[in-house]
Amino acid sequence: MFNWFKKKREEEKGETKNLQLISLCLAFEVAASDNDIDKKEKELILNKIKDDVDTGVLNSDEVFEIIKNENEVKVSFYDLIHEINKNLSKDEKEEVIRLLWETAYADDILEVDEERVVRRSAEMLGIKTSIVLKIKDEVKNN
Repeated sequence: MFNWFKKKREEEKGETKNLQLISLCLAFEVAASDNDIDKKEKELILNKIKDDVDTGVLNSDEVFEIIKNENEVKVSFYDLIHEINKNLSKDEKEEVIRLLWETAYADDILEVDEERVVRRSAEMLGIKTSIVLKIKDEVKNN
């Protein structure tokens, strides 16, 4: 019986890691939306990979390349949003939006296409515009 609980907790931990990876795929969508991934945007995503993804099998550069390749073969944006919607709480979704704003502002230039991806993501995640703008302001001023 205890093994079942242990297995369940391990599955949940793995699912959390997958959701973090999905969030990073969405952040990559923001970075790539202007057809130019700036060095600072790449560094931010690499740091998030190091902090949030198990790099025991692959290093952060390899994980980044996987994310990049998935973007090139066009993993569905809607599939990413669906997984986040299905599995994350409101607060966790707001943290995803924070990650997206951080990615958009990483190079100190907010491109129109980047903002469009962030706002569309927030809308699809059911995050109120006032909260999106508050998070944007916090990220911009930090």
